[in-house]
Amino acid sequence: MMHNNSTHPEKFNMLNEDQKFINETLDNHGLEVKWLSDKLRMDYEIVRYQLREAQNYRQDFHTRVIEILKKEGYVSSNKELCDKLKDDIIDFSTVLTTTVAVISRNIKDKISDRNLDAEEKKQIKEQLRLQQMRVNDCINDLFLTIEMK
Repeated sequence: MMHNNSTHPEKFNMLNEDQKFINETLDNHGLEVKWLSDKLRMDYEIVRYQLREAQNYRQDFHTRVIEILKKEGYVSSNKELCDKLKDDIIDFSTVLTTTVAVISRNIKDKISDRNLDAEEKKQIKEQLRLQQMRVNDCINDLFLTIEMK
């Protein structure tokens, strides 16, 4: 079976950050999933699925992969992981700031030229609470990511 070595980051868009990190690390060093499955002493298809398709990427699997990549010298230190995490937080912060600005502008536009009735106020507040919950979920996910490192 032939494996394509020129994986491109856009292939990894649907994956979570840990999966992307592993795939990009393998890609950057010209390593195949087969190489990793041999090092893990695991079935190739199981490893490939975890890295390329799994919606519920297992943290214990990720930890083992990171240990191997460190041992082999492909992930040099926690500093790399920390730098990547800092970059992710900065990216998230930029997206968050932009999103909040758009939501704020939309709400101000909706209400600037007239008074809202009770139902309209209720709908806008529900939409805003939903966005707030999504942001809180993302922030809590970042806290968990930091704790897991």
